[in-house]
Amino acid sequence: MPNPLKDLKVKISVVVRMDKEVKFYHQEAAENEAIVQRLKDAGKDAFDTKQATEVLQESYMMIPDSKNRFTKALEDLLSFLEENAADADILASPQFDEAKALLAANGMEFEPHDEPAAAEEAEYGEGEVF
Repeated sequence: MPNPLKDLKVKISVVVRMDKEVKFYHQEAAENEAIVQRLKDAGKDAFDTKQATEVLQESYMMIPDSKNRFTKALEDLLSFLEENAADADILASPQFDEAKALLAANGMEFEPHDEPAAAEEAEYGEGEVF
């Protein structure tokens, strides 16, 4: 039987890992830019400069891919929260607060939906029972 709390922990870990990966690739690209610039400034061999430039281009190519995986992980986390919004164990867990904070920090917001039964009851006037 699946454990939703464990699944939530895994999804949070994936988001955190993908966030670190995006930051790492940005940092790597900046470091490679500095290396290429140093080689050009020092007038190093064209072959060395070309090799460093190719490494820089590979770093640039990894950024969009890692951002896409990060966005997908965030969407997956949001979808999971929406699907399990009625689970009291999840709502009461510290991981739920962590998940909401991760989503909010990245421009996404989890808004639990009202129970359908409560919406139906609001339609009826006082004393009406169906």
